[in-house]
Amino acid sequence: MLYRVLKILLSPLIKLFWIERVEGKHNIPRKGPIIIAANHASYLDFAFLGAAVRRRLFFLAADWIYRNPFFRFIMRITGQIKVDRFSKDKKMVYQAAADVLGRGHILVLFPEGTRSYDGKPLKAYRGVARMALQNQVDILPVAIENSHHVFGRHHKFPRIKRICRVKFLEPISYKEIADKTPEEIVHDILMPEIAREIGHEYEHKT
Repeated sequence: MLYRVLKILLSPLIKLFWIERVEGKHNIPRKGPIIIAANHASYLDFAFLGAAVRRRLFFLAADWIYRNPFFRFIMRITGQIKVDRFSKDKKMVYQAAADVLGRGHILVLFPEGTRSYDGKPLKAYRGVARMALQNQVDILPVAIENSHHVFGRHHKFPRIKRICRVKFLEPISYKEIADKTPEEIVHDILMPEIAREIGHEYEHKT
């Protein structure tokens, strides 16, 4: 309920101030579980995705986000999943992800784990692939372009610039990756596709 209220209130403002256009929405399934995997260059990336997708989203949110009182409030009341990036024990995270997907929801991950300084994709972690394989679900790649210009790591406050583009690419079918390793899925399939869409080359292929 709270998620829906926030979405109704904030989505029009997000689209007015920052999102120039959204493409590929036909690639978003109307129902059923799927993992959204997007590049990450801005504090506002999660808000851009929330505004672009009609369905409810569940995010794996890095612990640093919770340092900001406003973002911490938003994450908690909307039931998002807090992730300690430096903890070696990821069992609780994988179980939480499985619970979300098992209920037929959309799980959102930023495979790079942190924000890029300049919009150029960083080396991604393999967790997104492991979750897709373990839960036998598709991955929906998403390219977010220009978000580092409006609220990147070097900004103290967001800038009002309607220059961001959110594009949902063709889903990566579980059947197509079932026989591949997590490293191959992330470094040779997922991230190169996202990188190309935002005008970069992914430099961390296997």
